[in-house]
Amino acid sequence: MKVSFKIILAILLLIYLYLGISYSKKQGFWHDEIYTLTFLKGVSVYNFDGGIWSAKDSLYDVGYFKDILKHDNFYSNFSIQILHEGHPPLYFILLKLWSYAFGYSEVALRSFSIICGLLSFLVLFNLTRKHSKKTYTPWIVLLMVMFNPFLFYFFAEARMYALAFLFATLSFRYWLDYQDDNKIKTKAFILFSLFSASLLYTHYYGLFYLSTLAFIELLKFGIKRSLFNYVIPVILFLPWCFLIRYQLHFHQVHWTDGIITFRESVFGYFDSLSQLFISPMGPSLIYEKAILILIIIISSIILLILKEQIVVLILYLSISIYGIQIFLFDQIVGHHSILVPRYYLFSIIFIYWFFYKFIDSLKSRMLFLIPLSYLLISGYVIYKVYIIERSPKQMFREVAGYLDGKFDSKRRILIIEPEGPMIFGVAYYLQNNFKIVPASRAPKLIDPTTIYIDEMLGVINDENKLHTEQQSKLELIPFVGISLYK
Repeated sequence: MKVSFKIILAILLLIYLYLGISYSKKQGFWHDEIYTLTFLKGVSVYNFDGGIWSAKDSLYDVGYFKDILKHDNFYSNFSIQILHEGHPPLYFILLKLWSYAFGYSEVALRSFSIICGLLSFLVLFNLTRKHSKKTYTPWIVLLMVMFNPFLFYFFAEARMYALAFLFATLSFRYWLDYQDDNKIKTKAFILFSLFSASLLYTHYYGLFYLSTLAFIELLKFGIKRSLFNYVIPVILFLPWCFLIRYQLHFHQVHWTDGIITFRESVFGYFDSLSQLFISPMGPSLIYEKAILILIIIISSIILLILKEQIVVLILYLSISIYGIQIFLFDQIVGHHSILVPRYYLFSIIFIYWFFYKFIDSLKSRMLFLIPLSYLLISGYVIYKVYIIERSPKQMFREVAGYLDGKFDSKRRILIIEPEGPMIFGVAYYLQNNFKIVPASRAPKLIDPTTIYIDEMLGVINDENKLHTEQQSKLELIPFVGISLYK
């Protein structure tokens, strides 16, 4: 690659890094990120045996929660922590190492994800550059990935999604390489196996991604010896599999509990796929969804005209197989995780590979209006996300600032629902030493000294259960993901 191209690439990545860091400062940690923070300190804040709520105290003060974070029990409590978390361990281990250098602030923890995202861009750029017939193709694909609002949002979050996406892109890169070599005993296959296992150690839903790759390989080459080598990443993951059942013991109730119908799953899945490209943390607008569908349909038709049927077939089959796996999993375990697009973030790779094939096949400049239309819409959405007019995070920091500025901590008691990251999150940002009572242990009486704070995460079965009758007689102050009653 020319030096001038390297400079342009570096500038693009630095701009993205600057915007990601700047965006990371705009809001405090939300529910899941608070759990990441406390995990790194060895504190279990969910209401499980072995957590900080096990003592069943009724009254806490803010200082109690702040004092907990002054001690680092990450290693001594890791075994119970990872069972409470319910996810694989690799992200937390790597983030802990990162925190030694950069600390535990919002920017420090989120920057790890930003760097993982930037590395993903590099992997995809080099991958498309290696296979492209035209010089401009990898640049257009790079811009489409960088202008993805969903990725921008989750690449600036202190959770495992950016790291999992990085491992998925690396797995895909070396999957293509060892297939090109048509050999198993190669460096590419070893790296594919290692990065695939790393994906499984980062997010369990990576299994659906790998099985989709196996299905595509089966379609292309039939049953052959190489197909059985997908067992190798699974074998590498087996030592951890024995601990999954212990995690399930603590997570008998999950926020995605409840089976939905096949029809609801299908429509929810395809709606979630549109969110993966345009709308983090919320449904796409009608015109956004319509344009995305139009882009996919037109691109598919053009590829069919250009006799690239296999590209179109692989896209639709991979997306379908991916969704069928999640649907079957939901039916077996009684969940509706198919409605949670970040759980199958990896499917983006199949769709961007489709766009790479499409762009590389174009012969008319007029057809470049198709990727350009996506860049215009997605760029506007990223702007809205960046200025917090779209997909704002849960407002722990804003609630704490409101309480500190409006109320006397010596005369007010906070009743908060539920125990867990919600209470810890509000306490983490409070400056004044309020008294805090978990709602499950508070008397159901109206008291002028009481402020009710109720977490609202959209889980229908768990909402509006905090002293509902008492709250209805009080003034509601709404925040994103939180309702405050005074």
